[in-house]
Amino acid sequence: MQTLRNAILSYMRIEVPVKGHFVSEDLNGMYRHMQLLRRCSTNASINEDQVLDRVIGLVKKFDKIDAAKVTEKADFQKDLSLDSLDRVELVMAFEEEFSVEIPDAEADKLKCCADVAKYVISSSNEKVSEIS
Repeated sequence: MQTLRNAILSYMRIEVPVKGHFVSEDLNGMYRHMQLLRRCSTNASINEDQVLDRVIGLVKKFDKIDAAKVTEKADFQKDLSLDSLDRVELVMAFEEEFSVEIPDAEADKLKCCADVAKYVISSSNEKVSEIS
């Protein structure tokens, strides 16, 4: 699998002009640099309270949930009566909203809005440190 990835990445190398010369630029490297810039600006402008507010707002918009019951610590299964399929849909909404990937093992640990906010922030911080 790694060999295939390397072959594709080497094929995707492009030549970009720099001061009259052409320099090989890896598209993956450019993408990672753009990700870093986006993550840094996101981290600088969004704090934990803002993330939590976005998570709560997203959960309140979910069709199968009574918005009045949604709080920071309301358990998705016990308090909001979500079954496993509903929780999967909610996790997919979190992934889309925050541009993060939440593995199944981690998704099972997310029991309330506060857990999701903490995961999103820690995930963003990890990605910034991986990229830089």
